[in-house]
Amino acid sequence: MLNEVSGHFGDTLTELLGKAEIWIFLVLVGVSIAVPFIAPQEVVNIFIRFLELTWPIWLFFFLFEIAKPLYLFIKQEQFKEKEMAGEKNALLELRIPRALEKGPQAMEQILLAIHGMTGSPGDWNKIWLDGETMLWFSLEMVSIGGEVHFYVRIPKRSKNLVEAVILSSYSDIEVVEVPDYISIIPETTADLYAEEKDIWGTEIKLAKDSMYPIRTYASFGTSEENATALDPASSFLEILGKLKTGEFAGVQIVIQPAAKDWGKQWAEALDKLRTPKVVGTTQLTDPKETTATIDAVARNLAKSAFKTLIRVMYVGPTTVFKDGSGFVRGGITGAFNQYSSPTLNAFKANGAVGTSVDKWKKPYILNDVRLEMKKQRMLWNYRKRKLAPQSFVEKFFTSFSTNGNNSESFELALDGVATIFHLPTSVVLTTPHMRRVESKKSGPPVGLAIFGEESQLEKFGG
Repeated sequence: MLNEVSGHFGDTLTELLGKAEIWIFLVLVGVSIAVPFIAPQEVVNIFIRFLELTWPIWLFFFLFEIAKPLYLFIKQEQFKEKEMAGEKNALLELRIPRALEKGPQAMEQILLAIHGMTGSPGDWNKIWLDGETMLWFSLEMVSIGGEVHFYVRIPKRSKNLVEAVILSSYSDIEVVEVPDYISIIPETTADLYAEEKDIWGTEIKLAKDSMYPIRTYASFGTSEENATALDPASSFLEILGKLKTGEFAGVQIVIQPAAKDWGKQWAEALDKLRTPKVVGTTQLTDPKETTATIDAVARNLAKSAFKTLIRVMYVGPTTVFKDGSGFVRGGITGAFNQYSSPTLNAFKANGAVGTSVDKWKKPYILNDVRLEMKKQRMLWNYRKRKLAPQSFVEKFFTSFSTNGNNSESFELALDGVATIFHLPTSVVLTTPHMRRVESKKSGPPVGLAIFGEESQLEKFGG
């Protein structure tokens, strides 16, 4: 028995001494014991001597901590430029029949499949040598002169997979690869002004932490069984359908799968929410309301989610900007108010990226320059379907002294994304400015590659 105890003690001691933290702790303890017996001046001299002997080591670690994220940022930018360049992507237009009975649930199933297609870089080589990062998709509602289109922009290598998934949920629609409509929009603000046009844009973000869900289609009563329910897509169709020739408006939802355990970051906040707020003997919160909120948050955190960035942009003649483009701009951003919940979450505009400058707010100077740079950044980000900065280093190196890269992404559960972007049902397909399919389709084409090649699956299976 004594041998077993001594053996166990020896194993434990070996394991402890094998940890760097233990050695650091022992050194600190030793120093704290020795310091009282050494004269203050001697302590200073020893410390200076220690720095003289070891400064190259500390400098190395300092520079390494700076160089590591910078190197990763450069490699990831190279990977994005290579894998997400224009020719490496496909723009699929979803053409809707006159009678469409499928609601947002069908789009949620599509998003679930897309979420499962993409995986994180699998090993050290892919991350640090190739700079591989998770690819992203873009869901877009676009009005070109009042004609409304629904697009999904995807990596071309996943085209067959995504097309099959879409047709399996919406068997009546047409999925057509089309040239990128972005070519009709000038690349620079100077080119816009030359065409006597101007630009307005902003990004939409959550008003509260992403653990709180927005109002989803379930609370609208939208379902295949309830065809007469309010479809939240109707608000966007109403506004987008009113544009005139020469005007453009787009709602761009850039999505990238969030980690499977994305909800863990909010575990502490959820526990705090579960603790009643009490002052003295009085509970400040309504137990029923609090319970409903907690249940909604817990359900939301258990769902799959996307890192989401919502971008809204309008381009039109300068005369329209002077006379009445406000109803379009205000209408599009106002349409996001329908997803608000008093006790949960809501959307609001990200004023830091909006194409306006308040001369009475900091930094007070160079207002025209800052406005011009905000417009150009909005135009560039929309054209490139840019993600929000993923790190401090990326934000630092993509910002300018007069215009920071202030884009923000947030986690949004699949049902939340589907509530915003889905094909409108026949109940709201009343606008004459939508391209429709006149006849129903019988289903996905025979022989359409559903599973793809093995090389494709490796890229999206993690």
